[in-house]
Amino acid sequence: MQTKSFIYNANTSTQNKPLTHIDEAVIEDSHGHWTAIIAPPMTLTAALLWQHGISADSALIIHKAKVNNKFHTLLKAAQSPTISAIVTWDDELTADEIFQVKATMKTYNTKCVIQSNKRLH
Repeated sequence: MQTKSFIYNANTSTQNKPLTHIDEAVIEDSHGHWTAIIAPPMTLTAALLWQHGISADSALIIHKAKVNNKFHTLLKAAQSPTISAIVTWDDELTADEIFQVKATMKTYNTKCVIQSNKRLH
């Protein structure tokens, strides 16, 4: 199964790059703020976070079981003054919701990585 990911923030947009190639650009200037990791589809360890440039001390992991509505959770996280970056996966999100999340991220100048779990043809 192939996957794709894209990064979106108010200043840049890159598509079809693996998560490991875009982490630094998103997370690097998030020092001193929380990085919200919303509904990860796998167990995250401190070592795995560190591999992707995220300090476990600044990661706020919101597990899938705690998220009733991923779209609304993303919008709320984007509006938080203490969250500077968001990492999530696109399962459970429609194209329209992703578009609205991007617009909200731009408005609040919050960086976001949305990793695709969908198969590419």
